[in-house]
Amino acid sequence: MTSGPGAARFGVPLVRLAVAESTNDVARLLASAGTREGAVVLAGRQTRGRGRLGRVWLSPEGGLWCSIVLRPVGQGPPGLLSLAAGLAAAEAIETVSDVHAGLKWPNDVVLDGRKVGGVLIESAAGATIAGFGINVRVPLEGLARDVAETATSLHLMTGRPVDPEAVLEALLKRFAGWYDTWLAGGAGIVGAWSRRDATRGRPLHISISGETLEGTADGIEPDGALRLKDASGRVRRVVSGDLVSSQGMAQGR
Repeated sequence: MTSGPGAARFGVPLVRLAVAESTNDVARLLASAGTREGAVVLAGRQTRGRGRLGRVWLSPEGGLWCSIVLRPVGQGPPGLLSLAAGLAAAEAIETVSDVHAGLKWPNDVVLDGRKVGGVLIESAAGATIAGFGINVRVPLEGLARDVAETATSLHLMTGRPVDPEAVLEALLKRFAGWYDTWLAGGAGIVGAWSRRDATRGRPLHISISGETLEGTADGIEPDGALRLKDASGRVRRVVSGDLVSSQGMAQGR
């Protein structure tokens, strides 16, 4: 991962909102109005947050809900930007909590097999939006049962208060470095992500356009695609899909 002057450009400007429907949507509006790369939208809570495939992303107070406006000059490998963002989130969590963070393809951050955060990359008018959601201290009993059964928080894992502002500061620094690595071609992203791969070797069920694929996770390709090995040993590349279930691992939304 590279680092340096690029780290300082993230978080300027920083737009703080007590409530937002979706920080990604606010960031998209700012991007359409011409805001600079590195602008960050931060909300105390989201009322219509979303994850991949349009899923509802519960975002009450006590989490870090933010989005970054990106205006890449040229472009790194498309499939690696989400992985780079996941690496940044995992490293930020470790910086403030000393708890090892794993990554679950394609965009989840997990602690001890339970989901603590996720990443959503979306295109905007002439820009890209990187959205992050990390459960810092949202009580699980306040979440829907299906979510609470598979989730965790930094507070729960550490047993002590964690400051969302500290998580944000660490996230922006880590993301700046991995973003620059991605812009430079992405060398090192797949290797670093693979060392945190929490799905490799686990049986998976993946839904793609109504078809369900079954197999064992066999790591990721150089372009970020998932390798899924079926019972016959045949390996199939999965570029985009819905991870329906993962035996032996708590599932997130």
